Amino acid sequence: MRKIQNLEYIIVLGAHVQGTRLTLALLERTRRALQYLEENPETKAVLSGGQGEGEDISEAQAMCNYLVEHGIDRERLILEGRSTSTTENLKFSLEIIGLDHSVGVVTNNFHVFRGTAIGKKCGCKEIYPIPSRYRSWRLLIYIPREILAIIKDKIMGNL
Repeated sequence: MRKIQNLEYIIVLGAHVQGTRLTLALLERTRRALQYLEENPETKAVLSGGQGEGEDISEAQAMCNYLVEHGIDRERLILEGRSTSTTENLKFSLEIIGLDHSVGVVTNNFHVFRGTAIGKKCGCKEIYPIPSRYRSWRLLIYIPREILAIIKDKIMGNL
C-alpha cells in the first residue's frame, strides 16, 4: 500500500477507552495518527469517538490527550465526540470538515477497508486508508466480527 502524504485531514476512528486509558486497538490507531501528523505538519486530525459505558472521557478526548502529550499542537486537533459507530465516526467527522478535502482514515489494519468504504459512501471523494497495526490474540474475534460488520453495512446501505 503506497503512502499518501500531505493530506488535508486525517480522521482517527474511535475505539473503546477503559476509564481514561486507551485500549490496545485505540492506542495503535493513535500512535499511527501521531506518526502521520509528525511526518505531515500541515495535516489536521479529526479525532472521532463519543463516550460510552465504562468510559470516563470520550474516545476523542482520550486520543487528544495522548497526541498533545506527545507533542502535537492542540490547534491541529478537532474533536468529534458524538459518534457511537464507525458510520457515525465518518458521517459526523465529514460534516465538520466538509467533503471537498483530501482525507485519510486511520484505523486498525483489519478495519481500514470498511472505514474507507463508509467514508466514500458518505460522499468523500478523496479518501485514503491509513492502517495501523494490531497484534493480539483478539484478532481471532475481531476479524470474523469485521466480516459480519461488512455484510451488515452492505445490507444497511452504509457501503
